[in-house]
Amino acid sequence: MSTAIAPNQSRMRIKPQLSCPHCWHEFPTHQILFISESPDLNTDPKLEGYQQLRFIPSRFDLSGNALDAHNTVCHKLACPKCHLQIPRPLLSTSSFFVSIAGAPSSGKSYFFTSMVWQLRKTMPRDFLMSFTDADTMMNKRIREHEAEQFMGGEDPNQPVKIAKTEEVGDIYNTSLIDGRATTLAQPFSFTVTPLASYPFPKNVDRVTQTVCMYDNAGEHFYPGADHIQTPVTRHLAASDAIMFLFDPTQDLRFRTACKEPVDDPQMSGGTDVRRSKVDQSTILTEMISRIKTHSRMAGNERIKIPLIIVLTKLDAWKQLTKFTDDYSPWNPTPNVPTHFYNVGKVEKRSQELRTLLNKLIPELVGTAEASAEKVTYIAVSATGCAPELGEVPQGGGERPLLCRPANIKPIWIEVPFFQAQLMAGKYCVPIFKRK
Repeated sequence: MSTAIAPNQSRMRIKPQLSCPHCWHEFPTHQILFISESPDLNTDPKLEGYQQLRFIPSRFDLSGNALDAHNTVCHKLACPKCHLQIPRPLLSTSSFFVSIAGAPSSGKSYFFTSMVWQLRKTMPRDFLMSFTDADTMMNKRIREHEAEQFMGGEDPNQPVKIAKTEEVGDIYNTSLIDGRATTLAQPFSFTVTPLASYPFPKNVDRVTQTVCMYDNAGEHFYPGADHIQTPVTRHLAASDAIMFLFDPTQDLRFRTACKEPVDDPQMSGGTDVRRSKVDQSTILTEMISRIKTHSRMAGNERIKIPLIIVLTKLDAWKQLTKFTDDYSPWNPTPNVPTHFYNVGKVEKRSQELRTLLNKLIPELVGTAEASAEKVTYIAVSATGCAPELGEVPQGGGERPLLCRPANIKPIWIEVPFFQAQLMAGKYCVPIFKRK
């Protein structure tokens, strides 16, 4: 069998084994496929439509680059089972897989977009590390959402709306696996790399990572929605951490507890918000059940995958908490040119939120802690401000919820990512536990 990795690439520390971030097939790295770049080689037998041919190269140019059948240099890589593209950094860096789950309209699209946007800024500014796209084409959708949500085209004061994550579309791929057309969730991939000014050179190899995140439509988490031909949520069982988004504005008990008037249309009716048809705690139960099924766990076992309950839309119900906007989850440290992630502050806030949830929605706490060994509660706001009602659509219907990019100021939106890494033992930022 030909070796896919060229000889002059041996200076790179290639991992001996890889796991495909699409189908989760584990395979020896030398079996990885290259993707042809010649425009005439565009009919791969496992993929729909006109997709470039996947192959194991047998020829290389003088620089060690793989050549396809038409002598075109090829750089992109693919899984030998599903033939979907694999981010090249996965070859040589540690990996961190994160699943984002939750009911429809729980705020997943805004949460994911805001988290990525803020990590791109926070990581280099406060931790001297970059957070960049591992593959720009694979991340095309999230880049479009970032531009829309935070830049808003020519006028940042013009209200915009980000489309919800749909059940079909370009964030899913179909591959012929074992003779069956199978739809798989596409990961959004990023690289975490220390900057030249990073003050801990001995940690560089350990903290350099390829991060893959998964965002599904809320409907995919409904009971009965997991099928052999559409296993789009099976990344849950293979992830290093799970963020389950719980939307307090969808719960009557939370809305009732907010005694002071809240100027937020999400706290009332008359909008195009599609409330979940299934109780959010039931969706959490369904999610845990799928993980146990695909991991072959006993019903009374607790999953070892860290679970973060992310309470979204904090700006709408902040009055129920002790939250203050200046309560930073990381701090500068004298004589060190970087910040430290303050685990103690996050854990203290987690306990406060757990107490609140136990009072208002005890079944959520019960489900989470009976199902997972490690649970943390974190409140965030993807926008930091209430949305406004748009105009009635042509032809009738409910008024949409819109946000003005100029007003968006996310609250604690990066914290679930850092906490997920910490709980999984794969943290890349320095930490301490002072409260």
